Amino acid sequence: MTKASGSAWLDGRIVPLSEARVPVSDRGFLFADSVFETVRTYDHVPFLVGDHLDRLRRSAKKLMLPVPWSDQKLVDVVAGLLADWSAGEEAVLRIMVTRGEGGHGIALPEPQIPRLVVLCRPLAVLSRELYERGVKVVLPSATRGKDHAVPADVKSGSYLANVLALAEARSQGGFEALLRGADGSISEASTSNLFLVKNGTLLTPGIGDHILPGITRSLVLLLARSMNLIVSEEPITDFQLLSADEVFLTSSLKEVLPVHSVGDHVVGRAGPGPLTSELMEAFASRARELSSQAVMRLSEALPS
Repeated sequence: MTKASGSAWLDGRIVPLSEARVPVSDRGFLFADSVFETVRTYDHVPFLVGDHLDRLRRSAKKLMLPVPWSDQKLVDVVAGLLADWSAGEEAVLRIMVTRGEGGHGIALPEPQIPRLVVLCRPLAVLSRELYERGVKVVLPSATRGKDHAVPADVKSGSYLANVLALAEARSQGGFEALLRGADGSISEASTSNLFLVKNGTLLTPGIGDHILPGITRSLVLLLARSMNLIVSEEPITDFQLLSADEVFLTSSLKEVLPVHSVGDHVVGRAGPGPLTSELMEAFASRARELSSQAVMRLSEALPS
């Protein structure tokens, strides 16, 4: 098997990624009728995969999408892909559940026979320079907000609003695009959660503020509170964003990524500020520790 480009678990077997196919009649293809999770490895161990599976099930429940596989089955599929993977490099896995085929038009099929697809590819590591200098983010245009046809806390395959927002940001030299919630506040980025630091306080939109509750976001909040930082989960206004002392993004693949500018506005003194740097170091250390312990869920790491 050619592993340079990756492999896939599809319909019960592992195949090279270049050979993986689903029917064009699959509703994931036709209607983005699917949910997914992205899981990375540290030292070849899938990071907090249990938390990702919990969120996958929460997303699917809101879309009335059955997930008939047990957590153990899903973990076994991931383990099988990683066992088949080259041991020399880290991997990123995308776990997808589509509603499968069937139905008349957009009506739900009866019965529903969902399809499980898991992709395994090399982890694309961001350059050290991005962490040392920070990145530029771009505020959405008046018409480029978050598409709320699907609830913001559901990680579905319906990502077109995010795709277009990121394309707009990249056309302006940005690395990431910020999105607005239905109330006009800044909710998150196209594939990241948003954090600010102002006067020593860590600010981030709350679970009810039109965001996807990120797994990395949760760990960063736990670390911040363990460091006795003042944390406030609240809607973020444009004024708060542009007057912040520090800004950073979090995601499974970006980890803790500093922001040096919002459009042409420079954040603080540019580059990672002191609290961002502390959290970057704390996250890197804790992530490795949790992976070495094969912790599947953050709750397992909390004091009893």
